[in-house]
Amino acid sequence: MRTFVFFVTFFAVILLTGCKAKDQPETRNTQPNVLFIAMDDMNDWTQLFDEKHPIKTPNMIRLAKNGVFFRQAYANAASCNPSRFSLLSGKIPSNTGVYGNSSDWKSAHDHLELLPEYFKNQGYKTYGSGKIFHHHAARYTKYEVFDESLAFPLSRPDAPMPADNLNGITHWYNKDLQQAKKVSPNFDWGVWPPDPGEHVDHRTVNWAIEKLKNHTDKPFFMAVGIFRPHMPFFAPSEFFDQYPVKSSALPEINPNDFDDLEDESVRFVKRHARFMNTFEGEKQRDPSIFKKAVRAYQVAATYADHQLGRMLDALQQSPYAENTIVVLWSDHGYHLGEKDHWEKFVLYEKACHVPFIWAGPGITDNKVSNATVSLVDMYPTLVELCGLPSKEGLDGRSITSLLADPSTRWAFPAVTTYGHNNHAIRSDQFRYIRLQGGAKELYNTSEDPNEWENLVKDPSYQKWIDSLDTWIPAQNVEPVPNWKGK
Repeated sequence: MRTFVFFVTFFAVILLTGCKAKDQPETRNTQPNVLFIAMDDMNDWTQLFDEKHPIKTPNMIRLAKNGVFFRQAYANAASCNPSRFSLLSGKIPSNTGVYGNSSDWKSAHDHLELLPEYFKNQGYKTYGSGKIFHHHAARYTKYEVFDESLAFPLSRPDAPMPADNLNGITHWYNKDLQQAKKVSPNFDWGVWPPDPGEHVDHRTVNWAIEKLKNHTDKPFFMAVGIFRPHMPFFAPSEFFDQYPVKSSALPEINPNDFDDLEDESVRFVKRHARFMNTFEGEKQRDPSIFKKAVRAYQVAATYADHQLGRMLDALQQSPYAENTIVVLWSDHGYHLGEKDHWEKFVLYEKACHVPFIWAGPGITDNKVSNATVSLVDMYPTLVELCGLPSKEGLDGRSITSLLADPSTRWAFPAVTTYGHNNHAIRSDQFRYIRLQGGAKELYNTSEDPNEWENLVKDPSYQKWIDSLDTWIPAQNVEPVPNWKGK
């Protein structure tokens, strides 16, 4: 009788245990997690690219030593909205019609499964913190690409803002150096907010760290959008202390840079002249105003790197350190007076060249790749690295072969677009620009990294022009409607 009771009890326990295992979700994370970190306006004047460069980025260097740094990575658009939509959709701008910051990307979204959306649909827990999309705050919930998110209003992520601009600039200047309308509060820099813990990027990273600490069960896709070094260049005082104004570096600028350009090319750059005009006008009030602005960008970039370090520390201290793919990127680069230009919105190296670092399982460490890659390659690469079903219809190419062996041959150039039918093709040696009206520029970047000598009229380079022309997108769909009627 005791033997009978024993076996009945034994099989009952087995049966109940089996039922419990079926009813409960699997808690062991067998697929890689993804930590997807964006920076805004981070250019290549950092020590990540060259230890002689002035901008201190120890945490980007730290991440690169644990993975693969792509020295020649490029955005697919030279402004926030089309660049971010391109990499998140896996489609280049000429195939979606999302060309500018006012483009309403939701018009092109209906038939596309965005990157975090795809991971969510494959069973990942998705988190979004800070600036991932442009025009993003109201869209996280509407499109449900993230299970949980923290977003800030696009127009004033740094709210509350100072009552008056900290830099003393009150008005824009027009081309004749006459004061125009009141300057944007975003065209500012200084120590703000009074409480460093209230800085938008500190709050963004804090939120992500808390989610990382409290995460359980299924794999996660965590997007963290650091807003700096985007204007306004706000940071705590200790970051300004790292860059004394008197010793701050300035970029190389050629006053005759436009002498070899067609009129259309000059107009394309000068559409956004209000920043450089304002610096020129403000010199009457403060002769060092331009240098202070360049220094403030350097400060903001180092502050962004500091926030990256906080996120990496949290990952390292978590249970997920060994099973998380980290990818760091910036949506585009930034001009600091080169080409007589400030910001992005052009098709030169400074506006298109971005930091791009991968680390984690399946990725070799402490390597540099010189392959010319694009941010649109991110979507198919993450899908493959995470062992998910392949995604059809993407414009990018998986770079997993380069992550395993950075010396692998790579024969593809990068395409950057700004506006309808304005494109730049970046190969390992050349930058070729062709604008809508037909104006062309060609730079041998291996010999002329500042892009000062336009070779397009030199017949000895015609074969290169013909070759690069074949990479210009054949299709340029019409622009989608603008956001809120802008």
